[in-house]
Amino acid sequence: MPIIKSKKKPPNLNHKPSAFFKDHENVAEALLQSLEENDADAFLEILDAYLKVNRTKVAKETRLSRTTVQNALSKKGNPTIRTIAKIVHRAVA
Repeated sequence: MPIIKSKKKPPNLNHKPSAFFKDHENVAEALLQSLEENDADAFLEILDAYLKVNRTKVAKETRLSRTTVQNALSKKGNPTIRTIAKIVHRAVA
């Protein structure tokens, strides 16, 4: 069977996932929805993605070290509920 090449190029989408995580309303809605659906894994994944975009800013505003914020949701991390609350409060504020 011959290979046919398309002359059309796919549309260039200017999709920037980091833009989603800079909008606190989007993050707040996603976190709330994951809690309503009792989906702890989704909650942690959303929060982790948020921190990848906003880690330094969150660290400054929560007065936590950047390392604490970075390790909070890592597999080796074991954050207190207060640490998680500070980060989530910043994400939805």
